[in-house]
Amino acid sequence: MLAVARWKGFPDGRSCMTSCWSKIEAAVPTFRWVSVRAALLLVVVILVPLQVQAEPWRLTSQKEGIKVEARTLSGERFDELRVSTVVPVAPHTVADFLVGAYLDQANKNIRRTFVKRSRELTIWSDVLTAPAISARCYSMRFERSSLQANGEVKVRFSSTDYIGPKPSVDCILLKTRGEWNMAPVAEGTRLTYVSLTDVGGGTPAVLVRRSLTNAAVQSVEKVTAGALGLQQPRD
Repeated sequence: MLAVARWKGFPDGRSCMTSCWSKIEAAVPTFRWVSVRAALLLVVVILVPLQVQAEPWRLTSQKEGIKVEARTLSGERFDELRVSTVVPVAPHTVADFLVGAYLDQANKNIRRTFVKRSRELTIWSDVLTAPAISARCYSMRFERSSLQANGEVKVRFSSTDYIGPKPSVDCILLKTRGEWNMAPVAEGTRLTYVSLTDVGGGTPAVLVRRSLTNAAVQSVEKVTAGALGLQQPRD
């Protein structure tokens, strides 16, 4: 290489490398951009298959003002659920009940311990027990945000590993994530609850789907009643 450089009139190979590279860039001005595009394309090719593919929402029921929809997500055992209704009060009223009294309600099947409690962030641990099944242990994170200028409020939630000593070594982790959305409408608030829950364990999904749907509808009914100051529906 040095011999070629000297033959071309360059005293050293370094000068040739600098000059030659400049000529290459001049001859192919898009060289670097093409390289960047190739790198970005590689990233896209890698990331796209990792995205969760979702089917369109399908209507499963609509009665007494509550609309229930479901959709299948690739790689998930259970459907994602979306339950919506209209509540004739302001969004912040619904949100205040949701992050307040709703979380304090007693449930004979759940033992709850709060880890952190505030208006914006609440974390707690649950032990869920029911006849003929193993206990479920999980912690939950509720995050409230009012990002919309029009008064819309969101409360996002997700489960984590159980915080604290587990009641038993065979307690199964329940996984869930989703959000409560409270958007202002002419009638008050469009309340939408979206959740994806996997109860864990070896129970066939077909035996659990109806229970998950019923629980989602009941949650919306409770929040609606509580926001209106009405008596809570039975579990």
